[in-house]
Amino acid sequence: MLLLSCLILSIALMTWAIGQLRGDLLSRGVLKCFLFPALLPDALARTITCLATATPIRGLSPWKDGEPLLLEGTCPVRRLSLPLGSVLRITFLIAASVTCVIKIGPLSTILPNPQTLEFAAQRGPGAFFTELLPTMAEVSALGLPALLAVAGLAAMTLAAGLRNGEAIAAMMVGGGTVGVLQMGDWIGLRLSPFSNGWFLQRFYEAEFGKALILLMIISLSLTALLLMLHAVPASIGRLRPRPVNPQGHLLTRT
Repeated sequence: MLLLSCLILSIALMTWAIGQLRGDLLSRGVLKCFLFPALLPDALARTITCLATATPIRGLSPWKDGEPLLLEGTCPVRRLSLPLGSVLRITFLIAASVTCVIKIGPLSTILPNPQTLEFAAQRGPGAFFTELLPTMAEVSALGLPALLAVAGLAAMTLAAGLRNGEAIAAMMVGGGTVGVLQMGDWIGLRLSPFSNGWFLQRFYEAEFGKALILLMIISLSLTALLLMLHAVPASIGRLRPRPVNPQGHLLTRT
């Protein structure tokens, strides 16, 4: 339970790093068109947040350069939209990862079991990362469908990058949830949503944990790739964030 909680909090932290490093990459028209199917879950999570907070939606911009995919108005209750939107986006991302692990057998085979990863962490960082990262031979044996699914999940992870306020809200919600669960476990309560007798029974220790591990690997890889892009002078202009308004939305051209 503790390892799974740490993985979820680490994924929230990594999505914050991706959100800081990607800049305005996903406001480029060509990239939005190319990645459009993988960007839809993030747009859906934002849409639900807008509906829940009475935020006006001006429409989608799937091809115009310089605009985000979902055009939102000013949110009247930002204190609610920040945690709700962040949690929804990370939840959609985890759900997509769980689906990939359950439906694609070879992908589940090469991912380490959470218990094995926990034992490796006790031996040190070297053993942990050796157990965490699959070898090139294992990756090449996945096959085209599995590689396409991983690529789509990577695009979803890129789209789910959190800004500063969103990341703080997600960490507070995640930390509060983990704190309540740990307190319940400490005083002897078995909270049903995370027990082996409820909906996580099938993949509580195996597939669910492997899905979080898969997201961690993808997040680490994307962070490393974006750091490399920031080191290339030609890419700095495309990754540099544009100004945002006081509500945290990109200032778009009219």
